Amino acid sequence: MDYVARARVRGLVGYAAKLIREAIDALASIGGASGFADSSPLQRMWRDASIATRHGLVTTDPGLEIYGRALVGPEGNIATFI
Repeated sequence: MDYVARARVRGLVGYAAKLIREAIDALASIGGASGFADSSPLQRMWRDASIATRHGLVTTDPGLEIYGRALVGPEGNIATFI
């Protein structure tokens, strides 16, 4: 894939991760405090998604910035992993 296509994938992955995290946050809010009990599968999903979606290759803002820079012109130097 060329640079712009890889940057687009990186931006879309970051955006999808943000949507997943927001959806799980909404479920946790609906479930109330009992959803955070150790016996609740929801607390594990919330915790895992909260941590996994903050990984450097999945975070939203840098991914979208890389894609935006790729669309504007020269290759950006913010990250080499695209």
